Amino acid sequence: MRRVVTSLLPLLIAAPLMGQATLGFRGGLSDATISSDLEDTAEQEARRGVVAGLDITFPVGSAVQLRIGGAYVQKGTNLAVDSPSEGIRGSTGIEADWVQASALVRIGTPRGRGASFGLLLGPWAASLISCETSLDFEVSGLGPVSESMSCDDVTTSTDFGVAAGAGVEMAISDGLRLGVDLIYSLGLANVDDTSDDTSMDTTNTRHLALQAGFVIPLGG
Repeated sequence: MRRVVTSLLPLLIAAPLMGQATLGFRGGLSDATISSDLEDTAEQEARRGVVAGLDITFPVGSAVQLRIGGAYVQKGTNLAVDSPSEGIRGSTGIEADWVQASALVRIGTPRGRGASFGLLLGPWAASLISCETSLDFEVSGLGPVSESMSCDDVTTSTDFGVAAGAGVEMAISDGLRLGVDLIYSLGLANVDDTSDDTSMDTTNTRHLALQAGFVIPLGG
């Protein structure tokens, strides 16, 4: 994660100097799930969370911009287990919070006084802030079992992947635009720190965010 931030820092410093740069403040709601072998034994329901961050966008072509950003992102999942043969019924939830850096290429229509539509694609990397799991089960012969615990030690401290989405920006005034994006992020790293390196079973994050915010021009 430190290498990612270090490599992005020169671009963050240089972006406002390149003209037509913009600063964006964005926030919104998200649905998060995981991809793993647990899906074969449990019904998965998305964790509803929030995302909030800021970014700097600057042009690299007539219809292409580079958006470099950082955000607080809530990921995880909820799993429902119903196994009458084993006398177990209940649910478990995973709440993992991350700080995430991204470098997204935006290809879209020119920014003017009207609306600008664009497609977003690029890599991201994230560092774990905290992870907590909760268990709420009814076990035959034992009754209800409810517990909450940290899962920091079984979750990798970093994650990375690719993101793709689409968005629109609309001019509110000469110095302010409203931006709305829908972005899907797919984790490529195995975030299960307990799995064997030779195992074919991996746990990957999946995240869909709808966010809106204000975009402010920085250059002339």
